[in-house]
Amino acid sequence: MKHKSRRPHASRLIRAGLSMAIAFGCGLYIGHTAPWMTSETLAADTSYIHEVDAGETLWQIAGPIADQTGQDVREIIYQLQVNNNLGPDPTLQPGQKLIIRY
Repeated sequence: MKHKSRRPHASRLIRAGLSMAIAFGCGLYIGHTAPWMTSETLAADTSYIHEVDAGETLWQIAGPIADQTGQDVREIIYQLQVNNNLGPDPTLQPGQKLIIRY
């Protein structure tokens, strides 16, 4: 009487485990990169577009927002830079559109 090898069963378990791990990893990646899952999108109902006037600075744009929200103007400027991909020392152009979220 010959005993059946346990190898096919073990390899099926390994393949199933690897498939589950790959699916879980893909789900984490997709969930992490999904734009509908970001806090910026959740705050979209408190955002608007500001069109930059000639000579206008981030300080001038951020000042009234900081006054209205009670935040530090530097924090508003930082948020403007991040939300609009402006970098650390931006030069604004007349007609440029900025997303303002608060």
